[in-house]
Amino acid sequence: MTTTLPAPDTPTSEAPTTENASPRLSRGRRYTVRALLVLALLFAILSIFAVWANRQLLDADNWADTSEQLLQDDAIRPQLSGFLVDQLYANVDVTSQIASALPPRLKPLAGPAANGLRQLAERRATRLLERPRVQDAWHAANRLTAQQFINIAEGNSAAITASGNAVILNVRLIVVQLAQQLGLPRRVIDKIPPNAGRIKIMSSDQIGLLQDATAALKGLAFVLPLIAFALLVLAVYLARGRRRRILLFAGIDLVLAGLVVLVARTLIGNAVVSSLATTASLEPSAQAAWSISTGILKDVAQAAIVMGIPVIAAAWLGGRTRFAVELRRAMAPWLREQPFAVYSVAGVLVLLVIAWGPIPATRMVIFILIMIALVIVGVQALRRQTAEEFPDAATGDARASLHAAAGRAHRAVLGLRRTSNGAAPGADAGGAAPDRVATLERLSALHDNGALTDDEFKAEKAALLVGGVGR
Repeated sequence: MTTTLPAPDTPTSEAPTTENASPRLSRGRRYTVRALLVLALLFAILSIFAVWANRQLLDADNWADTSEQLLQDDAIRPQLSGFLVDQLYANVDVTSQIASALPPRLKPLAGPAANGLRQLAERRATRLLERPRVQDAWHAANRLTAQQFINIAEGNSAAITASGNAVILNVRLIVVQLAQQLGLPRRVIDKIPPNAGRIKIMSSDQIGLLQDATAALKGLAFVLPLIAFALLVLAVYLARGRRRRILLFAGIDLVLAGLVVLVARTLIGNAVVSSLATTASLEPSAQAAWSISTGILKDVAQAAIVMGIPVIAAAWLGGRTRFAVELRRAMAPWLREQPFAVYSVAGVLVLLVIAWGPIPATRMVIFILIMIALVIVGVQALRRQTAEEFPDAATGDARASLHAAAGRAHRAVLGLRRTSNGAAPGADAGGAAPDRVATLERLSALHDNGALTDDEFKAEKAALLVGGVGR
């Protein structure tokens, strides 16, 4: 029997699809789609920063949690200890207290004794800040300050007068506890003024600007992600006939946006640390403060990357590569005949991702709902595509297709090994010509597609193996 084999570049292993047969996009539409993808990338980057700022500044719990992490850092805690000791010495005349307790002849030693006590106080303050009770007090103080800040920013604070108000972090309680740890008399501790240990977060003349910025920030955190998503959807919609390819670039956009923000976080952090750390000893604490305060930014950027990866995978699975086509062919019978099982498997995978929790976003209800919706849409699209491409695919055909794909992969690995060992690429151990493997692959593809019957395939394969192919 004589069979004419297709040319080497004929895509025999691919089923015809609507996308393959569609004409090229017009020049105007092509550039429009590209512009939409670029704009979507820019808006996605801005969205990540807007969401981070909104969650960090306008959520009292996030503010308090971040402050507690700052206190727990080994590089930052000594700096805060120094501040507390400075506040204590600024509000208590330690030298006079020591001098009053010394005999007249030893009163000149009060100054050196106060300096020595200062070093002891800094060590005591560091240990004091490690205690859970003190850290709880720090957390509560920061949460109160955060709520005050948010109320003022949103115009809900009754404390704002006509002359304005200031946002203050009050850690006087910790200063008092430090004085108690040093054994200062109660009458001295009671003299510590109420304004001791107050850290000004914002002055009164900045409140108007804060309120305007807050209103803009809350709007941007909602509008920017919506615009980015709409631009991606519009780009995919306009790319009729090339939608899977543009969907791939949409996923790449999300991944790139997350990576750009992570890189920008590092570069901006280096600049901020350099400007804040006036000496080398302050660099570790400044670096730790930046890393902790931008932790939510890192989480949001990673969430964008995690969302982009499944989009890329879905676009590839629906694409025209040989492996993707073979995989769809193998999945077609189960996708068509066992929809409940398919959705159950997809549901189990989603639950595993949620249980794993690779990023904090996987523990947020809104992110989980979006992920579930995308999985349902993706599975349904895949079922529809495979039903159009392989309407008659059966389970046995699927096994044969997978077996053929595995055989090709095995031959490719053997070819790489022979190449690394110095053999000619494509030649087997017996010196077969390079085109013999390609011919076997085309025969296998024709057989998988139904162009050759089992008997015809066996005959052609036998003829090829004994040294020739009928033409």
